[in-house]
Amino acid sequence: MSPSDDGLGDARRAGLERPGAFPPAVFNAPLLRGLDERARREIAEAGRLRSLALDEVAYRAGEAGGAFFVVASGRLSLRATRRGDDRETEVRAAAPGDVLGEEAVVGAPRRTTAVALAPSVIAEIPVHLFRRAAGRSGKAEIAEKLERALRRSATRDLLSTLAFTRDLEPEDIEILLDAVSHRRFERGQAVYRQGDPAAELWLIAEGMVQIQTEEGDRIHVRAYLTRGDFFGDVELGGGRRRAASAVASGAATLLSVPAKTFAALARRHPDLIPRLRRITGEQHAAQEAVVAGHAQGHTAHVFRDLYRLEVARSLLVIDLETCARCGHCAWSCADVHGVSRLVRRGDKVIARVDDGGQAAGQGAPRSLLLPNSCQHCESPACMIECPTGAIGKDTGGEVFIRDALCTGCGACAKACPWENIAIAPRPAAAPRPGGAGFEDLAVKCDLCRGHVAPACVEACPTGSLFRVNPAEEIADVRDLLGGARREHARGAGAGGPRSDAALLAGSAIAAAGIGAAGLLAHAAGAARPGDGAAWAAGAAAAAGVALLLLYAVPKRAARWSWMRRLRRGGERGEHGDGGERDDAGDAAPVRSRLRPQLSAHLAIGLVTAGLALAHAPWPRSGRPTLGAALHLVFWATAAAGAFTAVAYRVAPRRLARIERTAALPEDFAAARREHLDRFYREVSGRSDLVKKLVEKVLVPYLQRPLGPLALLASGRSLREEERALRARIDAILEGRGAERLAGLAELIRIAVELRALPAQRALLGALRAGLPAHIVSFGVAAALLVLHALTAGARP
Repeated sequence: MSPSDDGLGDARRAGLERPGAFPPAVFNAPLLRGLDERARREIAEAGRLRSLALDEVAYRAGEAGGAFFVVASGRLSLRATRRGDDRETEVRAAAPGDVLGEEAVVGAPRRTTAVALAPSVIAEIPVHLFRRAAGRSGKAEIAEKLERALRRSATRDLLSTLAFTRDLEPEDIEILLDAVSHRRFERGQAVYRQGDPAAELWLIAEGMVQIQTEEGDRIHVRAYLTRGDFFGDVELGGGRRRAASAVASGAATLLSVPAKTFAALARRHPDLIPRLRRITGEQHAAQEAVVAGHAQGHTAHVFRDLYRLEVARSLLVIDLETCARCGHCAWSCADVHGVSRLVRRGDKVIARVDDGGQAAGQGAPRSLLLPNSCQHCESPACMIECPTGAIGKDTGGEVFIRDALCTGCGACAKACPWENIAIAPRPAAAPRPGGAGFEDLAVKCDLCRGHVAPACVEACPTGSLFRVNPAEEIADVRDLLGGARREHARGAGAGGPRSDAALLAGSAIAAAGIGAAGLLAHAAGAARPGDGAAWAAGAAAAAGVALLLLYAVPKRAARWSWMRRLRRGGERGEHGDGGERDDAGDAAPVRSRLRPQLSAHLAIGLVTAGLALAHAPWPRSGRPTLGAALHLVFWATAAAGAFTAVAYRVAPRRLARIERTAALPEDFAAARREHLDRFYREVSGRSDLVKKLVEKVLVPYLQRPLGPLALLASGRSLREEERALRARIDAILEGRGAERLAGLAELIRIAVELRALPAQRALLGALRAGLPAHIVSFGVAAALLVLHALTAGARP
């Protein structure tokens, strides 16, 4: 295993030296002074010294970290962008003996960016090894004291990055440090419930919290709050109760500030509460603008699991409006890894993705599938739960599994909230911990580690797959969370329609011109297939067929045809971009390598058709000849290819409109039966009015023979069709019986899905039917062409 494979190569290149004795300045630091000789020796053996040049970055804000640092020599600046600011400011400076990176003690990502102000040396001390060494030294009280000191220091740095503390004095910060306590909440756990007494203010150190109100079984989301936000201040004082509930959207670490401490700070700073109200009000107004107006209703789909989109740093997205459902992404993944690590099932969301050709977030909402594939979280739950340290995260944010350390215990698979890790039989060639046993292995997407870019993205013939950082590149998520827009968006990975259209239009014009000129020449008797320009056109058409045949090679040979391996010592960017740069010096987006080839295939096919016409028009003789058979099969394969190309352009957008999730062909077999079972279960127990509406409106709606075709022709989405059907029912009722319509909305939803099923099958069939016919007829045409060339060459 090479250094880059085990995760240590990056560290060595970054300046990590071999373990050894720490300089005296390290253990003279106030934090470590109480340790005995044994603890010092174990920490020095487990830790590393790191040398930094002037302006070199020790770590960046947002990176995961399992170690803290002690400055041995030099000086470092800790910088952060406070909430609401547009630039970094210095939080504090660290001199010899000072500690930095303490947030690792509480399991949080780096809060600040540490930059060397002078040539410096820092000692890196892994947190878990520090705890073990301090505990073994027999000085449990010292270990506990050090732990408290580290937590306090980490909390100080966190508070320094919050807008909440912007105008507080140092003594106010000390008051907060004395009073706050860390609390850990798991996904779905309530911080407090609507109606509970208000006893504290909450600050979010890590994770996301959803503010919501409940009305019976219905939940109304009021706000999403993330790292650096605060909440729970509105009801403090006067014995008021909580007006809404606060629930952790994912694993979250919060700081609790008692109401008395908050009241004391408010008395010392009379402007504190008005300023907090203004910050909270501005944030809620911005989110409500996205939800109520700007998002035009589609952002509700994003709400289903906003936490997932907030923590993901390299999320695989399939644009369903261009995806041909060919499955080549999963096939290429299996070709590279032996078994596909991509499952084309998952959540469907409708959101705006930044496109290089659009202003920020101004593009139309697109139907996106989030398939089951590792999204390389900012703070991976799988990495925390792994007992052997087999899961690592490199400097580009790529989360990977070291086979040599993985025991196949399944802890990571259980920890992943989105089931993106599987336990599979260990390949015979894969290394084993200890060299024996451990027949299972955890597998997941590793962005095709060791290669320049992920195979699934590069293999998509329509360019529908791309990797994004949702908090920056999915406009609705960014607007809801208040994130910054990436200037060079990756969402354009599915782009390029203008250049494709220009190429195909030019090829069509050229083909029409060549074909028309040839037909006119043959009609005038100025051309013969075996002579002059007509013969040259035939030879060029044969060359075109050969080029068309070559298109199949890169599609079927991912590992040796176009999958490029990283150069030794190479690094990849956060989206698996292989370190390539665009003209502006930014990391170049990973794009499909087959899409340009598909466009070229179509362009060559058009020109080849024009050349075939110029070579020889349709044979006028009624006799069955080899030339006539070649003509027939050639134009059959051309028709099949044209049908497939049109289906690839037209069907995906219409299919995306009328599907709730991206269905695979095998899903349709039982879908109608399941929908009908749901429909009749929902009717049972409903009011007589609802049953009458089912009989008079919904059943005829389902039985209409041309209903699916009408749905396609209308251009409506499923939601729009539901609204139209409900409007018909409301017109019939004229406002009567509203109190007896419980369950009607779900019945309408199922009825619309049932009507859409035949249309979905027809569109999917159109996407899949043309290609086999094109391939088979092309093979026959190629064989006939060879015979035609041989027989024509044999004639005198």
